[in-house]
Amino acid sequence: MALRAVPRAVDATMELTRLTLTDFRSYARAELTPHPGLTVIAGPNGTGKTNLLEAIHATIVGRSHRAGVDADLVRHGRPFARIQLELAGGTESGGSAIELVLPGVEPTPGIRKRLMVNGVPRRTSALTEIARAVLFRPEEMLLLVGAPSERRRFLDGIVAQRDRRAARDLIDVARVVTQRNALLRAIRADEASIDTLGFWDEQLAQLGARVMRARLEVMGELVTRIGPLHDAVATDRERGASVELIYQDALKEAWPQRDAAGRRSPTDAELADAYRRRIADVRQKEAWNGVSLVGPQRDDLRAALGGRDVAGHASRGQQRTIILAMKLAETDLLGADGPRPIVLLDDVFSELDPDRAGRLSALLADRGQVVVTTADPGTLESARRRRAAVWHIDRGRLVQEP
Repeated sequence: MALRAVPRAVDATMELTRLTLTDFRSYARAELTPHPGLTVIAGPNGTGKTNLLEAIHATIVGRSHRAGVDADLVRHGRPFARIQLELAGGTESGGSAIELVLPGVEPTPGIRKRLMVNGVPRRTSALTEIARAVLFRPEEMLLLVGAPSERRRFLDGIVAQRDRRAARDLIDVARVVTQRNALLRAIRADEASIDTLGFWDEQLAQLGARVMRARLEVMGELVTRIGPLHDAVATDRERGASVELIYQDALKEAWPQRDAAGRRSPTDAELADAYRRRIADVRQKEAWNGVSLVGPQRDDLRAALGGRDVAGHASRGQQRTIILAMKLAETDLLGADGPRPIVLLDDVFSELDPDRAGRLSALLADRGQVVVTTADPGTLESARRRRAAVWHIDRGRLVQEP
């Protein structure tokens, strides 16, 4: 069966040429010089392979996917950690040097979290024009059946790397929800009046509208790519099935134009009005529960295969095919309007059958720079045939194969 053409990412010249760690996680000092194409980091589980990918990803996106607080990233007993990325190409023709300093539990006086680009302090949102990253984790193989927060994280990861303003909106809406929830708890305890919600209601309506619109725009672009990518990853018997991605909001009847959203993008004003109506509808219920019941923090993403919900009806293999297609679509979306992302695969091949693993490997081969961790010696033979750079972790030290 012939495969449909797969949309490709824009060809952008950007690559990570050197990663240097100082007192990060398990490493007192480590240096990795990745290949422009494929780099494989091999070692038994628990030796620090994931820490290397975490350092790259956390520096580029501004947060760790594993740590609750930044101090967890600092080597035990040390005052701070330093991550340094050297990049060639991208939008900065002369290359870029990125440095992230993270204070430990007991930092040296004067040490605070600091991001520098070519020696100049910058915000994480500024990195979207210099570097982007996509992380494939074993946990994401359960993306479609796990908690809604994981699916929101998937969408928001794309949104934040593509749009500086949207990245700020995501931070601001989380702050507003936290403040509003605190006030709702005070109202429930008769320590504040329900009338004091007005300011935070309006903040939630405006920020929630912008976040939801940004997510819907990303959803629209994912939908155009998901079908061909699904068929490119799928087994012979899985190909040709209709794959849908559906955004599930909490606005209910307050947004009557929902059915038209697939034909045109809603405006911020339209969504803000819907939020205001929905917030008014549930105000008494929120005051009783002491928690915000409306907002982008309550939304979800649902996938359907052949018109049936994936979480309840698709096999594990079918779910993984769709998830891989979603992550490949994320890779292409991020490369379509900015620097081609560095693709980080954290022991993902161990979660896949040989057929899907081979197809994923082939699809990533022409998508720029890929860094893979593995505990499987079989992966190394394939990597050597592709002339990849192979590194081993030996007693906590990184060693490159000659």
